[in-house]
Amino acid sequence: MPLDPISNPYTPGAGQRPAVLSGREQELQGFTARLQRLERRRGAQCTLVIGLRGVGKTVLLNRFGSEALKRDWVVVEHELTPSGDLLATLARLTRESLLELSPPSRWQRASRRVAAFLRGMEISYDLAGLSISTTPPDGDGDTPVSGDPTRDVTELLVGLGAAAAEEGRGVALMFDELQFAPVQPLGALVAALHRVAQRELPLTVVAAGLPQTRGVLAEAATCSERMFETRTVGALSPDDARRALAEPAAEEGVTVSEEALQIAVDFTDGYPFFLQVFGDHLWRTASSTVVTGRDAERAAPLVRDWLDRGFFTSRTERLTAAQRRYLRAMAELGGAEHSSGDIAAVLGLTSSAPVGQTREGLIRRGLIYSPRLGYAAFSVPQFDDYLRRHFELEPHTPRRRGTGDTEE
Repeated sequence: MPLDPISNPYTPGAGQRPAVLSGREQELQGFTARLQRLERRRGAQCTLVIGLRGVGKTVLLNRFGSEALKRDWVVVEHELTPSGDLLATLARLTRESLLELSPPSRWQRASRRVAAFLRGMEISYDLAGLSISTTPPDGDGDTPVSGDPTRDVTELLVGLGAAAAEEGRGVALMFDELQFAPVQPLGALVAALHRVAQRELPLTVVAAGLPQTRGVLAEAATCSERMFETRTVGALSPDDARRALAEPAAEEGVTVSEEALQIAVDFTDGYPFFLQVFGDHLWRTASSTVVTGRDAERAAPLVRDWLDRGFFTSRTERLTAAQRRYLRAMAELGGAEHSSGDIAAVLGLTSSAPVGQTREGLIRRGLIYSPRLGYAAFSVPQFDDYLRRHFELEPHTPRRRGTGDTEE
């Protein structure tokens, strides 16, 4: 008899919280400790989670937000995009935080000061829809917007932290996909956080991003590595991967056999999102409350097809021919990191220079990253296997003048 689809405990969606968040206990404990230190007005670094696609960064970010809310913190969230305006975003999140801290009728000095500064930013930076209709008390008009993003963002966040302190609360600004942040406003944000930390104010940034985020931060500000507690999350250990599958099923009265668990862990390499997809298909294909290895073998090709169509294909549909060739050449070398020279050799080139622009375009798209100078690696698990199965290896073709798209 098939298992009840309504009771299916697996959640193969983007950023959806799994029934069991296994293998992330240290990250949660560390984050809670940082909140507690800030509540006591003691120094604590901001939080940065980095990792490949599908390792549960967004899930962990959401869990951090839930933990902060339990402690009566104000939590505001934003997912960055390549075309986003970080300065406008910071102004909007500050506004949302200010209104969440307390209603305007009960604002104290720091809150009114921030509101006045936001109105000035709206005029100076043309940030639509950010003004708050309230009159600052006498003496609070002496902080004009300078037009210098670093100075103005610092004034904004220091003021917000002071407002939070006045209310006996904390503020957590949460950013997903931080690798898309432009360098200049990101540098202004880091500088502002430095000043907030010096004043021991209860305000923190919690962010997640792909592996290249560390390099983006380093380029934005030399002090960034001291401002963030960085945790790299990856595939789960075999034991944690088994827990992620077995425990949710057990809660529903279903037993997953050791053989089925081993097949699933081997197939997914322990990546959390892949495990949720496998568990979902395992639930759909099982015929009894004891899930067997045979059930897992039937589910495996269905999982592969689902991932091919839903997870991998969307990442190749809008690529140029040159970008697909570059990725396919990387895939030929395997899933590890590879030097630019080795990739160029697979493409039939004597130098990596002709494909430098293509490489940078793929990094901007978040499909690859540079783990060290002159090297590239996939930011998507098992992407190399997908590319080998679906694309032929084609040599690099020099672009004729006025034609082609071998480079972006």
